[in-house]
Amino acid sequence: MRHSIYIQLATLLIKVDIKREENAWKRKVRRSQYEIPWHNEYLLRDIGLDSTGRPLGEVSRSPVKVERRVSLMRRLLQARQSP
Repeated sequence: MRHSIYIQLATLLIKVDIKREENAWKRKVRRSQYEIPWHNEYLLRDIGLDSTGRPLGEVSRSPVKVERRVSLMRRLLQARQSP
């Protein structure tokens, strides 16, 4: 005995609706993984940020390192420009 076309259509629409809701939920969960909890200082500290959003423990580079890096970049640029 075959089921009515209306019952088949109703089950199809219900399955499509469930699938749509599941995809929307997955999309929401996926997006929430990348949200940073700016309101919670303890969670920020757990992921390595301070309350302003800067990395913890990272200080500005020393002038010696910066000068070395600049001179290296100059050398590379000059090497590229010379034929």
